[in-house]
Amino acid sequence: MPAPHPLNPFATVDRSTPYPEVENLLRDAGWSDCGAGDWAFALVSPDGGIVARISPFDPVGPYTARLYEQAAMTGAVPRLHLHRRLAGGADLQVMERLFSVPEEEATGFLGEFAQPEGDLSNLADVVGRVHAEARRELAWCGPLDANPSNIMRAAAGHLVMIDPYYADGPHLYALAAQDPDLFITTIPAKERRHLTEIPLAESGPWPASEREELRESLRLADARRAEAGRAERLIAEAAVADVDGWGFGWLDGRATEERPDWGYARLLAQAVADAEVAIDLDTGGGEVLGQCPRLAAQQHATESWPPNAAQARALLGPRGVEVHETVPGAPIPLPDSAADLITSRHPVAPDWPEIARVLAPGGEYLAQHVGPASAFALIEHFVGPTTEAQRRSRHPADEAAAAEAAGLEVTELRTARLRMEFFDVGAVVWILRKCVWWVPDFDVDRYREQLLAMGEIIRRDGSYVAHSTRHLLRARRR
Repeated sequence: MPAPHPLNPFATVDRSTPYPEVENLLRDAGWSDCGAGDWAFALVSPDGGIVARISPFDPVGPYTARLYEQAAMTGAVPRLHLHRRLAGGADLQVMERLFSVPEEEATGFLGEFAQPEGDLSNLADVVGRVHAEARRELAWCGPLDANPSNIMRAAAGHLVMIDPYYADGPHLYALAAQDPDLFITTIPAKERRHLTEIPLAESGPWPASEREELRESLRLADARRAEAGRAERLIAEAAVADVDGWGFGWLDGRATEERPDWGYARLLAQAVADAEVAIDLDTGGGEVLGQCPRLAAQQHATESWPPNAAQARALLGPRGVEVHETVPGAPIPLPDSAADLITSRHPVAPDWPEIARVLAPGGEYLAQHVGPASAFALIEHFVGPTTEAQRRSRHPADEAAAAEAAGLEVTELRTARLRMEFFDVGAVVWILRKCVWWVPDFDVDRYREQLLAMGEIIRRDGSYVAHSTRHLLRARRR
């Protein structure tokens, strides 16, 4: 029976094959060790005529194989039987077996190569051309390697050149250790899976603990980069999402906020059901008022932002509500003493003299206000530290005093500090586009650095936590 062909074990080897699997295939077929260097180890076929060079990580391997193929006609490179890129950036070259030569003979060959003639001239042309391609396409390709050990003898007796290209290992591994976030941008993750598994047989040893430390550092850097890419997608999605109206359904599953225990929607529904003439200030898209089963006999609402006003008319108009599109700071569009109820959820800036003017004697004001320093942890992430005056703004005691000064009697004042939690950076983009007064000049490009930093916080901690403040204010017209 004829002996198996030495290339038979490679029949199933392709880009998806891990290099340890190739090694096991060869050893099972009778291949044995015949050498190792810093970047690769070699196995020789059972008949001793063919060698498999296996490198766990070799960025320049494809260029070396390209040289062997394109310079084959010169007879000055090894005969290459097979080249495969393997899973994770490993490299396999199967070639004729070569033998070392005395340094003097190798140096003589390199001297002739430096001033080439004939076949060596053709070899020099191919070496230079492929090297230029490698330098152009690879971040870590070094200059030509003129080491005499790269000149070897073929079985037929002539000299050949091997491995003239190399990755700049010292700088490559130094950057990987010192700045992993920058390093991972230079080589795709799928091409450096086995970066810490090279033999280092000549310049080692490389302690296992240091290899593991580098692996973990690169894994974390890859995770950060993946999260940044995910964050960019979330930012882009939220940057074009609809923010009209005053509903927050887009945040379902992406952000949460505790609700005050007084239940404003329930209090509002009770109040408007008993009112004769009522007006809801800053109604947004009418979402909260629209939840009330029964409205006042004459129900009015105001809104200053045109898209919201249009949405409020569409929602509330069929129920007989008159929606007034106003401008900020304009008087309430009702006569003196016309209303027995004024309501508002999160009014922009309560105009207490106007509220007192429109309420009839004994009429009631019922509102839930945004309190002081609400969501300021989030806001300050983008704008930096705020002033004491800014943090004091909307203080419930100040608003109650202003209401009293305008002729109202405050009958109830309750406060709450509520946990807000954002589970992805897109939710933050959306809320800042929705609540435009939080960061007035917000734009995803202007604040991209801060957004990506917040995305990293969310990745690390699972969410970004801030706190809102609210107060319930009831008052009666004297």
